[in-house]
Amino acid sequence: MKPVHFATSFLLALTGRYYTLEFLNKASVPKVAPKDSQRVQDQYPSDRLHPLLIDLGRLDPSVDLDAFRTLRAHLNVAYNNDGSALAAAFPPYSTFGADYSAPSVRYVSNSSKNHGYSGSFVISIFKATGAGRSALETIKRLLQVPPSPLAALGEPLLDAVDHEWLDRHDEYFGVIEPSRAATIAAKMQDCTCAIGQLAANLERQRSNYALRYIILGLCCWLFAYMMRQASDAPLLLIDALQGSNPRIRGQSRATYARALDFFSSSYDRAYSSVDRHTVAEGDWNVFASSAEAREILDEHFRDLGVRIGVIQPRSAVAKHKHIELQADTLRVLALSLLKEDQVLTMAEFAERLRTTWSLLVGAGVQDGDLLRSSRFGPLDRDDDLRPNAIAFEALLIRLGLAVEPSDGLTLVAINAEELI
Repeated sequence: MKPVHFATSFLLALTGRYYTLEFLNKASVPKVAPKDSQRVQDQYPSDRLHPLLIDLGRLDPSVDLDAFRTLRAHLNVAYNNDGSALAAAFPPYSTFGADYSAPSVRYVSNSSKNHGYSGSFVISIFKATGAGRSALETIKRLLQVPPSPLAALGEPLLDAVDHEWLDRHDEYFGVIEPSRAATIAAKMQDCTCAIGQLAANLERQRSNYALRYIILGLCCWLFAYMMRQASDAPLLLIDALQGSNPRIRGQSRATYARALDFFSSSYDRAYSSVDRHTVAEGDWNVFASSAEAREILDEHFRDLGVRIGVIQPRSAVAKHKHIELQADTLRVLALSLLKEDQVLTMAEFAERLRTTWSLLVGAGVQDGDLLRSSRFGPLDRDDDLRPNAIAFEALLIRLGLAVEPSDGLTLVAINAEELI
């Protein structure tokens, strides 16, 4: 499941509506050679789609065929930003899923099969607490904010009428009992409150990236949930030095490897601790002995972490992963931890980053002890952790989330240069 799949699932569950998006799909997925069938003529090739869209009034006649081909390439880049989530979804083609990089809810279709109703699950947990319900209401208001200019590009290809969406989460996965929802909600309360703060900040800023940032934040929530299901005290060491310190890089890799191992093995622990009638032992043994099943679990954890900008490198062939936040991810996490006009010292901000999102950077005096108590290799305070924290501070300053008014003092805030 990629963030674009989760976005589709979440927006479907939140709004209960979807669009067919036939002409957006046909224009955004270029085909060269037609694939005609006995019943349906392929409309995806440009020389066929171009006159059709002109006749329907969705394309101006002044746009010639060559310009239309160029336009289609831009549409594909804009709405297939993931690179592999969008495919031809209408006859004579079929696909397992088609997810658009949605700049607004008008780009949400019901063609996705890759999300496992993850959005329905997250919303169920949010609805179990007042803080979660408040966050959802703020997110709904965010959807009413004028969308980014990217939404205007495909506007002539969008549908005028939407449709009611049927949530089949309970049919496929069973009903989430109120007691289970309450237990998970209590475990995730701090992350849920952080999502509420993120949504409030985005609403106040009226950011063009509001929808992207809220989906990224919710994926961080889901990633944190996966880690907390696997371990009571997950810990990920950020390598802000980007490999220049081999000891930091090595321990960052170790924290990732530990989290991955705990997640995969958490299914065995969950099975052994619940009523056995929920899963037949024979069925469980088939799963537990399947190398392919275990690989799917590993890939799910790894791919989600990579695609939300927490785990690096992105390359699928790179065997050794470490923790390194991308700029947008750090910005989202900062917006989830900081209130309007609030100023924190670097140590205070780092403490919140660790306790809420399980990310450790070395700015706290107890960080070395926390790593040692979790059985990670010792890191020197002056030679390893402090330089790593300084590099992290530098990234915050470059993003406009921190300033250094004097030597040794770094202050963190939203729009730090304007506020401090």
